[in-house]
Amino acid sequence: MNIILRKVSRFIRPLAYLIGLLMPINDKKIVVSNFSGKGYGDNPKYIVNELLKINANLEIIWLLQNEEDKSSLPKEVNYCLEKSFMSTYHLRTAKIWIDNCRKSFRYKRSEQFYLQTWHGFALKRIEQDVQENLSKGYVKGAIRDSKHIDLIVSCSKFMTELYRNSFWYDGKVLELGAPRNDVFVQKSDEIKRKVFKYFGIGNEKAVALYAPTFRADKSLHAYSIDYEILKKACKNKFGKEFVILVRLHPSISDKNLDINFDGEQLINANLYQDLQELLFVADVVVSDYSSLIFDFALSRKPCFLFATDIDSYRNDRNFYLDLFKLPFSVAETNEALQKNILDFNDEIYKKSLEEFFDAVGMVMPGQASKKCAQLIWEIIKNKN
Repeated sequence: MNIILRKVSRFIRPLAYLIGLLMPINDKKIVVSNFSGKGYGDNPKYIVNELLKINANLEIIWLLQNEEDKSSLPKEVNYCLEKSFMSTYHLRTAKIWIDNCRKSFRYKRSEQFYLQTWHGFALKRIEQDVQENLSKGYVKGAIRDSKHIDLIVSCSKFMTELYRNSFWYDGKVLELGAPRNDVFVQKSDEIKRKVFKYFGIGNEKAVALYAPTFRADKSLHAYSIDYEILKKACKNKFGKEFVILVRLHPSISDKNLDINFDGEQLINANLYQDLQELLFVADVVVSDYSSLIFDFALSRKPCFLFATDIDSYRNDRNFYLDLFKLPFSVAETNEALQKNILDFNDEIYKKSLEEFFDAVGMVMPGQASKKCAQLIWEIIKNKN
C-alpha cells in the first residue's frame, strides 16, 4: 500500500507544493523527521517529549517511511508518509521543522524555522571532509539543506567546530548537548522494565549490546564477533549471567549474517525503535566506529571496541580522532576482545573518560531536550 501511495504522490506532489505555498504558515504545526522516515526515536523523540509537556495542543506531524511504525508514536503525535502529498503540504505550512539528518525537501519559506540536531558525535570523517567519496547529488542536496538550517544543536565544542568547518554551514550553533542523551540521567526503572518486557529478559540478567556501524561497500566480513566468547568473558569479569542484544546498522540489518538468534541468550534487537533505550539498559557495549560509543560513554559503563578492518576503514573514511587514544580498548580479534574485557579496570576507564570529555568540550546530558523544546516554544509564541 505504501508503494502505491508513493507512486501516486510522485505525480500529485507538485500540486501540494503550490497549495502549501498559497496557504498561511500554521504557527503551532511542527514537522519532525528521524533518519528520513524512521519511527519514534533519536534526538527528535526527546525534544517532542518535552514539547508535549509544555503544550499538548501543538500539531506535531511525524514523517514515516512505513505506516507500521505509527504504533511507536505517542497518541498526541500524528503522522504521514514521507514524500507523500500530505508530507509536502505539511512541510510547506509548518512553522517548525525538526530533523536529525539531511532533508531531501527542496523548499523552505522565510517564516519557517529549521532545527537540525544531527545524529551523533563524529569519529569517522563526514560531509565536506569526505566530499570526494560522496555522490554529486548528495553534496548538492547537503549544501542546499545547510542553507535552510536556522540552528544546529551541538553536543560539544568539537562538534561545533565540525559543523562550522565541514557542513557547508555558517549559521548559528548552540552547545546544548544531545537531546537523546538526556536519557542517561533518568533515575526511573521504567525504561528497563519496558525493554526487558519487550525482549522477555529476566530481571536477574545483565545485558551486553553489540552494535557495529556499516561499511561503505556493505560487506559483512567485519561482523565476526564470537558471541559465546563475549558472553563468557562478561560473566567472568562482571559476575552476572549476560544476554546479548545485537543491533546492526539499518543499512545492513536486513542482511543474512548467519546469526542464530535464540530469543533468550542471543537476541535480535534490530526492530526496536529507540537505540538510546537499549544503551540505557546495557551493562556493557561492544561496537567499532559508531558514534554510539560516545553516547554510551556518558553512562560511564564499560565500552569495548571490536574492529577487524581498521586499515581498510581508515583508507575509506579515515578518522577525526586516533582510535587507539580513545578511552576504549581496541580489539582486532575475538581473543583480544576477551582479554580486554577480563583486564578491564573501572577506575582507569572512568578517569580516561573524564579527560576525553574535557578535551572535546562535551556537554553533559540532562537538559538538552528541555532547552530545545523551550527554544521552539518561544519561537512559536513570539512568531519570530
